[in-house]
Amino acid sequence: MREIGFAVDGRNCGGSCVSDDARAPPPAHPSLEGIMASDVAVGLSDILDKVAQYSSDADASVVMRAYLYSARAHLGQTRKSGEDYLIHPIAVAGILADLRMDVDTIAVGLLHDTMEDCLSTHGEIEAEFGLDVADMVDGVTKIGKLEFRTQQQAQAENFRKLVLAMATDVRVILVKLADRLHNMRTMTHMKPEKARAISQETMEIYAPIANRLGLSSLKMELEDLCLRYLHPEIHEKLQEKLAATREEREAYITRATATLEAQLAEKGIKAEVKGRPKHLTSIWRKMRQRNIAFEELFDIHAFRIFVDTLGDCYTSLGYIHGMYRHIPERLKDYIANPKSNGYQSLHTAVLGPEGHPIEVQIRTYDMHAVAEVGIAAHWRYKEGHLTLSRDDLSKLTQLRGIFEAAREVEDPQEFLETVKVDLFAEEVFVFTPAGDVHFFPQGATVLDFAYAIHTKVGDTCTGAMVNGRMRPLHHELHSGDRIDIVRRPEQKPSRAWLDIAKTGRALSKIRRSVREKERDAGRELGKEMVESELKKRGTTLSRVTKEGTLDSACEKFNLKNAEQLFLAVGTGSLTLVKVMEELAPGTEPEPERPGWMSWFSRPKKRAQSPVLIDGQSDLLVNFAKCCRPLPGEKVMGFITRGRGITVHLANCSQLLASEKDRRIPVEWHQGASGAHTGEIRIVTTNTPGMLAEVGGICKSLSINVSRLEAKEVDEGRAEFTLSVNVGDVAQLVRLMRNLEKVDGVLRVDRVRSV
Repeated sequence: MREIGFAVDGRNCGGSCVSDDARAPPPAHPSLEGIMASDVAVGLSDILDKVAQYSSDADASVVMRAYLYSARAHLGQTRKSGEDYLIHPIAVAGILADLRMDVDTIAVGLLHDTMEDCLSTHGEIEAEFGLDVADMVDGVTKIGKLEFRTQQQAQAENFRKLVLAMATDVRVILVKLADRLHNMRTMTHMKPEKARAISQETMEIYAPIANRLGLSSLKMELEDLCLRYLHPEIHEKLQEKLAATREEREAYITRATATLEAQLAEKGIKAEVKGRPKHLTSIWRKMRQRNIAFEELFDIHAFRIFVDTLGDCYTSLGYIHGMYRHIPERLKDYIANPKSNGYQSLHTAVLGPEGHPIEVQIRTYDMHAVAEVGIAAHWRYKEGHLTLSRDDLSKLTQLRGIFEAAREVEDPQEFLETVKVDLFAEEVFVFTPAGDVHFFPQGATVLDFAYAIHTKVGDTCTGAMVNGRMRPLHHELHSGDRIDIVRRPEQKPSRAWLDIAKTGRALSKIRRSVREKERDAGRELGKEMVESELKKRGTTLSRVTKEGTLDSACEKFNLKNAEQLFLAVGTGSLTLVKVMEELAPGTEPEPERPGWMSWFSRPKKRAQSPVLIDGQSDLLVNFAKCCRPLPGEKVMGFITRGRGITVHLANCSQLLASEKDRRIPVEWHQGASGAHTGEIRIVTTNTPGMLAEVGGICKSLSINVSRLEAKEVDEGRAEFTLSVNVGDVAQLVRLMRNLEKVDGVLRVDRVRSV
């Protein structure tokens, strides 16, 4: 073990002296001397020994200075267990050393709580350790100065800050993972509800991130610790069952390991075989997926075969399959098609020695290094520091799409939900026409692929040739697909695309495009409203602009310019009445020119709207999904934020709960034609031919069914939900009355909300 001497004045550090600076540390406190003579100093020595093994020229003084700084900062602080707080940063630094991190990152592990818990500043840490270390410590630090309405909002904003820091330096997330792992290991003194909340966050976010970075051992331990707190009874039972069979399993692993090594050696393959039981979470998932009990789960043994060369991997696989019966659907070649985190290995399942089902992974030693420490396996050090640039660090990680989403999504909770999809879903891989491979979460679509190529490709995508066949935007991707995007210049993103896209990159690009489109529509609408109202009051927009009144109004409402004022009016966040009080004070609109229409008319000719406002139909209108109004029913309009007017039933509860200032009278346009969608639910006896009866009634009334869902309610009843195209409410009522007369129909109801 490395011998270390300490002195808090910076003059003695066991041979690697820490130089004094202008801000010399205060005289030693007895408690600090005690800390440095305790087990934590031994822990620091172990860390330096580990670093020396993979970076012999490492600058130990960086780590030792960080240790002293952390010891001073946390002096007197204890954990919930009562132990000295310094044990935690020492443990975090130790995990980072196990991951073969550079001295700067290990220093951050020691310092990671000093800003949050000890009020150290970015400037102080930068002066002591440099800008990179200070930025990483700040990236790991939670946002503590802001007020959040909910814990979920705080969680989302803190994670968004963390990911933004990752975009600059991926080492930030490695520190956070080490921090989370040690906290998960030591949660026994925490309240159960708090431990469950932290475990849920870890399972949803941090374990998947560890997986994406290729940190398999860390990911498995995090998952098993989460299982302990999220499902304690399951965790305890699995441990008991594994303990009950431990001797038997260990004996089998020993025998099977020796057998496999000997059999491969007979074939001329020099291989090292290691066996292990699967981790608890993996066992539990298999039990759930197959819906079987623990006793029915035979393939809980996994063996890794390590060889020297790539050729030996495939040769070994051939011999294993020749000696033991294999399960074809369980064969996966991650060497030819590596995972997005760089993981490579051959996976197979066979009826192994003594007839036991086993899983076998075959890889080279280099592949194993990547599997264990992920992207860190690629890194090189000089004097213990990373020699790669920040750009190189960014290229090594497969979280680039998440970084981009973090920059573009304004709502942190929206960002968090999007990221969970990207992180947690299983992966599929597909190819471009040129043969380049791209990885996507399972369930991703052609639209996601288009946005992964380029934003403009996504914006103008109309579909794709998938394996030579034309497919729509919503077509799901499958591993091995070859995708060639089809584009049309006039194509534009729409809000409906948000239901098609699954990846964070695609969703963020679509949201931004839709919002820009809606903001443009809102500004146009607001400007027309202001111009029209000024005209009624005997003035013009040009006049109030020249007079400076418009600028004064913007200043009054804390808006930067007229465009922001028009947007505020068009989206309803600023009422027209208040704006007129500033632009045309003391005036009233001319009585002969009342009405709402002038505020919503468009200079461009539009198709006729099904509703009228002040007798005009040239409007931007949509229909509320909460009440689904039909022609013939009494309706009321509501000014939306950037999407024109939404038409509700006059007695709609959602409308009645809305702002009165934004409600406007509307009526159905008798001259407009077109079908409207109504939805009905039919409960019937569960007898043969009932669906045909329902379809026959619709056909006899010339009513088209656009969607139908059928399900069995119980043993004797069935339920049909129909979306039908009707001209007005009278036609829908007529359909419902005819359906009620059919033998076996028990009830017919109209469905209002989606």
